[in-house]
Amino acid sequence: MEANRHDVKVAIFFCRQLDPDQDTTRRLLEKELGPRIRFFPLPCSGRIDPLHFLKALETGSDKVFLIACPEGACRYGQGNLRAKKRLGYARGLIEEIGLAPESFELIHAAGPLPVSIDTLSRQLLGLGPGGSPAIREVPGSPAIREVPGSPSIREKKGETVAVRHE
Repeated sequence: MEANRHDVKVAIFFCRQLDPDQDTTRRLLEKELGPRIRFFPLPCSGRIDPLHFLKALETGSDKVFLIACPEGACRYGQGNLRAKKRLGYARGLIEEIGLAPESFELIHAAGPLPVSIDTLSRQLLGLGPGGSPAIREVPGSPAIREVPGSPSIREKKGETVAVRHE
């Protein structure tokens, strides 16, 4: 992300199925960071609409994350796959008008569910106690990153993606 992380405003859309305690944990982080961060829980990441991404940019967010379940682990079947397509569409729209498509990013939580939205958010923003976040780019997919929820190794289209803990 940008060098000056303290001035970046972030919107985080996420699937409620990731963290049953998301209501209390995200509110603590919102209280801690104030207007720099806004959370938008969704019943499923597949319910996101490209207009949600655009509205987040319009209202002042510099970066918009969508945190989805690991591929193949969606409670509703293909929600995270739909989310990926919708994010791609939204990226295309902002690229056409000259904005950076990197403003939108899809994150697949790794490991077994549930995972803490607080922990994932802190890792994305580099706020964890260990310093830099343990996030790994997925080769060939600049809009998808793996965020550790547990020590695991995932297979993705024939490539092994190692996920590490801090």
